[in-house]
Amino acid sequence: MISFAADYFIMVFVASLGVIQAAASIGGLRGLLVFMHPRIARTLGIALAIGAIVWFFAVAERNINDYEGGLDSNQQGILFFLAVAAAGILTCALTSPLNKRLRRNCDARQSGDAQNADYARPVGNTTHAVADAPLPGLGALQYGSWWQAMTQNYRYWYRDARCWRTQIKRYFSG
Repeated sequence: MISFAADYFIMVFVASLGVIQAAASIGGLRGLLVFMHPRIARTLGIALAIGAIVWFFAVAERNINDYEGGLDSNQQGILFFLAVAAAGILTCALTSPLNKRLRRNCDARQSGDAQNADYARPVGNTTHAVADAPLPGLGALQYGSWWQAMTQNYRYWYRDARCWRTQIKRYFSG
């Protein structure tokens, strides 16, 4: 049962890594991509997700009842949650140092210094610029790493916003 549980954890972990990469490439969240080219990240993500599932079911007989050595629903639920959480943590920890240059490149594009921006491409007569105001929430991952997005959102909610409780009051009261 331990090997079955470990195999299940590995399958969900690898498939989750693939789904995160594919979803980040489709959604344009460049801060979560391991490979900066979206097609490579999408292809790798789909291959990881499909490959993990194929590996899990091709290695051994996996249609086992819980009383015959399989996983019961509680164990399966906990392992699924832990594997997805671990995949998310690993993705954020891995991509934050890899993509720390995104914010610097975005700032260089905004200031017009396109020579310092690695990803600045001219579109028509102007450079592909971003809005001056930083994007809140997941939108911050379009032009920065996870760590940069977290510090930016922390700064907004606890330093720049007058009172975050009044900002979110409209979502909790009728």
